[in-house]
Amino acid sequence: MSAQPKSGRDLHRAALAALHGAAMALAHPAAADTPTRPPVLQPETLSVVELKDRMQPHWVWINDISFNHMSDGRAYLVDADAGTMLGMISAGNGHGVVQILPDGKTVAVPATFYSRGMRGKREDVITFYAIRDLAPGAEVSIPPKRIQTIPFLNAEPLTDDGRFSLIYNFTPEQTISVVDIPARKFVGEFATPGCGAMHMTGPRQFMMQCADGSLQVGQMSEDGQITLGATSATLFRPEDPASERPVRIAPARYLFFTYAGEAVEAGVKADRPALIARWSLQGTDGAGWRPGGTQPMAYHTASGRLYVLMHKGGPNTQKEPGSEIWVYDVAKHIRLARLPLDHPASSVAISADAAPLLYTALFGSGMLDVRDPASGRVIRKIAGIGSDLTVIQPSPLAEATP
Repeated sequence: MSAQPKSGRDLHRAALAALHGAAMALAHPAAADTPTRPPVLQPETLSVVELKDRMQPHWVWINDISFNHMSDGRAYLVDADAGTMLGMISAGNGHGVVQILPDGKTVAVPATFYSRGMRGKREDVITFYAIRDLAPGAEVSIPPKRIQTIPFLNAEPLTDDGRFSLIYNFTPEQTISVVDIPARKFVGEFATPGCGAMHMTGPRQFMMQCADGSLQVGQMSEDGQITLGATSATLFRPEDPASERPVRIAPARYLFFTYAGEAVEAGVKADRPALIARWSLQGTDGAGWRPGGTQPMAYHTASGRLYVLMHKGGPNTQKEPGSEIWVYDVAKHIRLARLPLDHPASSVAISADAAPLLYTALFGSGMLDVRDPASGRVIRKIAGIGSDLTVIQPSPLAEATP
């Protein structure tokens, strides 16, 4: 027997009942289906992490010119014992080096900025940062002329006592800007026609390299005024010029190297620049080897050891990274060791303490290698510290401080 068809009213009531049931189910879901509400996120409290008041013997600054984004130069402070980065400073366009004051408590950073990033009005300044927190402090404006090139230490040195900052300008006119560090003020700009780079040879004295292969002395007064002094005879030949990246091996003496690998010791005697010695880096078995790199040499004062990045190469390869480090006794003019590297290095530096660490980096690698200076063995690698590392600057302090 077939069921009787429902009337339209019956169908309407059935539909209302179904909708009511669905609504009740949504309003009162089963307990098992109740979602857990995530906890409310609390605002993060920002803080400033403070370091020690001054640099420690194995703290080191590594400078990053940021070649592919040069308006964003940086300097990284690294603890080479722990293998950790301690902090970073933003250093503007075409970053060069930091100036570490002798007490290790402060760095002065010469920098260039443009009002529209990479264009617009140029402003050059020196900004002071306390090591304790790396926060920017006082700022001194300087002429917008500081040289912008692959960095080297003697383009922006401090006087030995930390009283004055010297900035090499190249527009291409050659001048020096002087800043009084304690007073935080600009002293003046001084012309040095035909000569540049300041190699300090005393508290108020420096040598410059000149275009004709000679050296010239610059003298400073107690208020920072510069006068030009005596000039040497030609020490470096046009066919084999000297690098502008020598190392200081005594208070008034530097060791230069020529592109072909000659070591030239020169200094100041009786206020006059003078040649002291010439000798060969290659020795009797190093034919075809040449020094090179962004920071090719490092000198450890306490031991008298010189560390040089060497590579196989021909003329005009003075910027090539080294595949070996050659170690010399500077006083005896002899090579003591050849240390093969696991990969090339374009910069080398060494800490100043009695148990030194040797540092190397390759431009473009973003890595600092911490090495044993006796064997060249890698103790640790510190990666991820920038893209285009140039100058390595170890702490000036040889002893740890609280």
